Amino acid sequence: MRSNPEIQRLITEKLGGIISAADEAYLDHLIETDHQVAVMWQQTKSLYRQEDLDNNFRRFDDLPWQEMPFQSEVDAALQQRKNQPAREIRRLQPLISAAAIAFLILTITGGWLFRSRTAAPESLSLLNSSTGVQLLLGDGQRLNLSKDSGILHIGTTQAVNTNNTLSLPESTIQNKHGNENLTLAVPIGQYYTIKLSDGTVVALNAASTLRFPVPFSTDAREVYLSGEAFLTVAKDAARPFLVHTAQGTVQVLGTSFNVNTYDSGSVKVSLVEGAVKMNDVPLKPGQQAIATNNGIRIQPFDEPEELSWRRGVFYFSNTTLADITRILPRWFGIPVIMDNTRIAGETFTGSLERNQPITVFLDNLKSTTTVDYYFDKKGSLHFK
Repeated sequence: MRSNPEIQRLITEKLGGIISAADEAYLDHLIETDHQVAVMWQQTKSLYRQEDLDNNFRRFDDLPWQEMPFQSEVDAALQQRKNQPAREIRRLQPLISAAAIAFLILTITGGWLFRSRTAAPESLSLLNSSTGVQLLLGDGQRLNLSKDSGILHIGTTQAVNTNNTLSLPESTIQNKHGNENLTLAVPIGQYYTIKLSDGTVVALNAASTLRFPVPFSTDAREVYLSGEAFLTVAKDAARPFLVHTAQGTVQVLGTSFNVNTYDSGSVKVSLVEGAVKMNDVPLKPGQQAIATNNGIRIQPFDEPEELSWRRGVFYFSNTTLADITRILPRWFGIPVIMDNTRIAGETFTGSLERNQPITVFLDNLKSTTTVDYYFDKKGSLHFK
């Protein structure tokens, strides 16, 4: 699941009637499948009168809104939506007042979005499958790496985008004394590789973001990861490589390892070779650390199974249907709904291949369990 501030932003946009169709479908799916998001949704709704919820706070539309400290945030939201189809915006003219209502909601519920902006800059809208792989520049400009190939000029840096890989050769960086923070966003249903300026290679799985500077500083190499990635870190004893996640930091000098932050409240680090520390707890090759708010657990892991996503395959071994419903949206970009919660504990052993139609997997699931499925008119997948 993405960060709480971004989830809260989508909730307030939905309540204010200014959420895009794609974001609304994604949020509805999270509310259905993630208990934490469902609680956030219900708690936020409970703060307001039903009349306001039913009409998206229209009674505030005619109020004389004044310039406020957060006006730049509202202007940014308006600019971001200018190119959206009209059908995705229910009311364009009252958008400023609705955005102000959204700010008010955020203030009452803790102000998470604005206080946490530096820790979680990525936007859920970047992860919609229709957007393609996006590179968010420091000035707010976005490059669609799914469309823009060849040599790209990113500030003072010359990058090469080819074969689903972005390379940032250090030799092309003109300003080596200042740095620019970039965010790479890989949407649902896709994966992408980036070669950072120090030579480190990061393979990002679907629905993942990586924030990194160009160039790295002279004393450390720090990146911020949400989602899942396999990293092959270039050796540099003078500059440790740090991967920051919601549940802690992985420190390495030069190694190959996998980081998975998909599950809310935990991060899983699987070491293939070299040495890493997860929140100062050392790992050896073949070991996996699972970090939660309750501490860190070390255990062995099956490398072919854990890293199968890099080959476009996902292996299930007695995996519950509840867990499967969290994986399918990331790979295929479709909402998944469980009509009958009693089947959540059904288990399945087999494989899911990204390049095959999803129905191949669903038919295998149906033939080996008591679970059936269907697609509704909106394209959502239902298990029953």
